[in-house]
Amino acid sequence: MFKKNSGFTTIETVSAFSIWLMITILFVPMFHQFTLKEEMTRKEVEAYRILDEKLNRYLITGRYQPAETVFYQGTAYLIDWEGEGDHYNVCVSIEDRKNQQHCFTILRTKGLYPS
Repeated sequence: MFKKNSGFTTIETVSAFSIWLMITILFVPMFHQFTLKEEMTRKEVEAYRILDEKLNRYLITGRYQPAETVFYQGTAYLIDWEGEGDHYNVCVSIEDRKNQQHCFTILRTKGLYPS
């Protein structure tokens, strides 16, 4: 059908390869950053969930541990309770990011159902 078509020239092949190479060089680091951010967001959501569980347990029973480490899916979450007057500051931090804490302040209680 096309008898004079002898395929791609070297310049066409090199230019197509360089375009694919540029696209790859641009998008691989962006994808890597995206996956790192997604993993950190997942850890923060788990930290809030664990903190919510500990607060609910305290509100129901009136008991807590002043410092506790919870391991979930290979990550350590540190939970600290600090009392100030009639309030508690409850903070959770992820072990590899100790300088980043998420804290709540709640009123002291003896529990809804003291035993």
